[in-house]
Amino acid sequence: MAIVGSINDGLYGDYTVLVTKSILDFIIIMIMSASLGKGAIFSAIPVALLQGGVTALSVLIKPIMTTTALLYLSVIGNILIFCVGINLVFGKKIKVANMLPAIIFAVICAFIPVKLI
Repeated sequence: MAIVGSINDGLYGDYTVLVTKSILDFIIIMIMSASLGKGAIFSAIPVALLQGGVTALSVLIKPIMTTTALLYLSVIGNILIFCVGINLVFGKKIKVANMLPAIIFAVICAFIPVKLI
């Protein structure tokens, strides 16, 4: 959500995904702060830097990010979020960090010509 939302914000000015992620992050941080202490609140700083950086740099990738590439990126992001949810519910069975290169692969696949029979 952070990557797709930041790219949507930088390219199209659509910040709805970032607002949704911020609400989810706020709820999670409040729970973590209650159990781990107030230091968990400071985790917002690197998240803001990451999302702000991706939003600012999305201007540079505007020629590359077509609608298809953004759609593929969004699908892969949703699959990764689903895998994180599976890990939370059923224990750590899927290594999501090993699947992060799929984000780059998804954008590359958007430019491979597909010949329909």
